This record gives sequence, C-alpha cells and structure tokens, in this order.
Amino acid sequence: TAVINGRQSVEIRPQVSGIITKVCIAEGAKVHQDQVLFIIDQVPYKAALQTAIANVKSAEAAVATARMTAESKEELCKEKVVSDFDLQTARNSLLEAEALADCKEDFVLAQAQAEEVNARNNLSYTEVKSPVDGVASMLPYRVGALVSSSITTPLTTVSDDREVYAYFSMTENQILSLVSQSGTLEKALEEMPEVDLQLSNGQAYAHKGKIDAISGTIEAGTGVISVRATFPNPEQMLRNGSSGEVIFPYNKEN
Repeated sequence: TAVINGRQSVEIRPQVSGIITKVCIAEGAKVHQDQVLFIIDQVPYKAALQTAIANVKSAEAAVATARMTAESKEELCKEKVVSDFDLQTARNSLLEAEALADCKEDFVLAQAQAEEVNARNNLSYTEVKSPVDGVASMLPYRVGALVSSSITTPLTTVSDDREVYAYFSMTENQILSLVSQSGTLEKALEEMPEVDLQLSNGQAYAHKGKIDAISGTIEAGTGVISVRATFPNPEQMLRNGSSGEVIFPYNKEN
C-alpha cells in the first residue's frame, strides 16, 4: 500500500497581518512560481514605508542643515554681520551634528535606513506569491478575512505534481534479500526493477516508476523500512494525498 505525494508540496502562509483584499486564483488552479495568489490590505504598509523614507531623509538632512548654517555664519562673520559668538555657536552645532552622524550612525541614520528596508519588505509581503509551479488546493479564506503569520490553516497549498512520490514499506527481510543479491545497498538501488502502480479504483497506472530511495532506519514498532518510488505524472492524474498499491516484481525460485 502506498501514499502518494507531489514532488513538492508547499503550504502558503502570509508573512504580515491584514485583511485579504483580493484573491487572485481559483480553487484547484495551476499556478506558476512568483504568481500573485492573494493581496493583503496594502494601505497601512504603504503609509509605514512613506514614514520610514521621511525618517531617512530627516536623518540625512540634519547634518546637511548644520553644515549650511555654519558655512553661512562663516561668510556673515567675514562681513561683520554676525559676531564671533554666533559663528562659534554654529560651528559647535555642526560638530554636534557630525558627531551624531559619526558616533551614532547605527542608532540614527542606519536605524532609519533599516526601518525603511523593513517597511519595503512588509509592503512586498502583502502580495502573497507562489514559491513553486504547481496546482493550488481549496481556498479556506475569502476577501475580507483577517489573516496573520500565526494562522493554523494555510491560505492554500501548492503541489508540484509533475512527478509524484509513492511511499510504501518493505520488510527488513525483503531489503536484506535484495542487498545480499547485489552486494551493497547503493548497488541494490541501481538494480531495482521498475515498479507499477495500481490506483485506488483498481486501474493500472499508465506509467512505470523507479525506486530511488530507501530509509536508513527500521520502524521499531512494525519492523518495516520505508521506500520511495518516483512516477511521472504528465496527465496530472495523480494528486498530492492520493493512495494506491505499488506492484513490485521479484523472482521466486523452486
């Protein structure tokens, strides 16, 4: 008996909190990598990004303003418009601003820049995209639903079913017999015969599979070893979570 899984099955979850404003796919639809699946309310994240950009500009302008003021005082002092006291005050302000930029850059300007990067990332996360090509599952959330990164049920699951893995079990004695005939486990894998798949309705699957992985541990309770066979799935007949039976050929002497 075999359990069939897609080559890759990815649960899609949001990375930011918010209300779903748009569902961009239909249930069971084929999706492509980087395709937008859901859009989460972007208004607060756009506002946060604008605030972060303003904070960066403010931090950058602080030193520039102090420098312009000091340079202006220098010229006015030469023309005897301002006193030496005003000039020295401006110079002190410039030194203070430059010291703030030099000594506390990570705390002021760099912090503002980091907040801007974080705000840009959060805004990009409002577009929930598929990381792989595949087929989407059912959609438990609709427009207007409030979601967050802590939701227990994913927004959807995308399964790459172009190839499928059939997981089944063989006894320890069966594996030992195959290894003893071949000499090593690696050679036994290479010499494994092609296997057939019988679907849950009793129909034979049209494509043969190849065993390409054997577990390195024996299940203590049952004494069996997990084995994986890979089958092509060009017609998309097999879906993630399907079941069936692997037909494994072997020679029986006498």
